[in-house]
Amino acid sequence: MRIAISKERRLYVIPFKNGRRKGYTCLGFNYAFDKASAVARWLKERGVEVKFPEWRSVGRVGGYREFEVVIKAAREHFNKTKEKCPIELCQQLVGLEGKRVEIVDLFGDKRRFYVGKSTGSIPCHIELAKINSSGGFPVTGVPFRSLAVIGRGRSKQ
Repeated sequence: MRIAISKERRLYVIPFKNGRRKGYTCLGFNYAFDKASAVARWLKERGVEVKFPEWRSVGRVGGYREFEVVIKAAREHFNKTKEKCPIELCQQLVGLEGKRVEIVDLFGDKRRFYVGKSTGSIPCHIELAKINSSGGFPVTGVPFRSLAVIGRGRSKQ
C-alpha cells in the first residue's frame, strides 16, 4: 500500500490493513519531521549512526520514509540495549507515574488524571481516568501552567 500526501492538510495519509480491517491513519508533516529529528539526535548521543531527516523532504513520500528509518533505528536500539527514547515524555510528569495529579495546561484547561506511561521504544505519558484503567490518551497541553499531586495513587509496574 502506498502512502498519500495531503498538502492542503499537511498530512501523510498512511493506509493500514490488519486482517480484514482496513483503514488510514494520518501523521502531520511537521510532527513527523520534529519527532524524527529529536529521535535522531538522541540516537546520535548514544553513538548510533542514523541519517537525520532533511527539511527539503517534508511533505514528500521521502520525508515519511526518513521518519520510518529513524523510528526503526530507535526500536532496534531498544531491542539491543532495552534503553527507551524519552523524547515523548512530559518532563513535568517524570517520576509521577501512578500518582493522581491536577494540572492547568498551556491553554488554561484544568484536568485531573492518573499519570500513566505507554510501552514501547518511545514511550509517552498517558492520562488515565482511573488507576486501573487499561488505556488512556497521550498528555497534551504542555508545558503546564500549574501541576499539583493530589493523591499518591499507587505504583504502576
